[in-house]
Amino acid sequence: MNMRITQHTPRPPRYRRASAFTLIETVVATFLAAIMLPAIYASTATGFAIVQVTRENLRATQILVKQVEAIRLSPYKLLQDPASYPTNFTDYYCTNGKTNGAAYAVTYNWQPGPASLPPSYRTNVLLVTVTAAWSSGNVQRTRSMQTYVARYGIQRYVSSN
Repeated sequence: MNMRITQHTPRPPRYRRASAFTLIETVVATFLAAIMLPAIYASTATGFAIVQVTRENLRATQILVKQVEAIRLSPYKLLQDPASYPTNFTDYYCTNGKTNGAAYAVTYNWQPGPASLPPSYRTNVLLVTVTAAWSSGNVQRTRSMQTYVARYGIQRYVSSN
């Protein structure tokens, strides 16, 4: 047997293209970054603004609930006394009284019960409205709550007991 032994010579290496981005790829990536980065920034800023408005709204609700609950626990004759319940006062976003954050202008108003009530009830019922107004950025915001207060308690007008 005749065996021919040949030595395998490797082919000369082909020159590979340089592993770099082409100009078109670079332009497209820059264009995408120019669109995406401001969008990410805008969405983050909007998210923080929404959270701030929600927190301010929650604080206004806390102020109103505190005031309405104090009214409901108060004797009837004190509700019409400006010394006990001033018509205007200011409360703040921070409960420690510091002025960082929103300042809430709270108004207190009462009026006789609605005309739909019989006259004997109307003189013994008050409709109390508490309103909080504040500025959030350039927007003026307002929240209010209303409650009825009966002179002798509501149970006397609802049942015969």
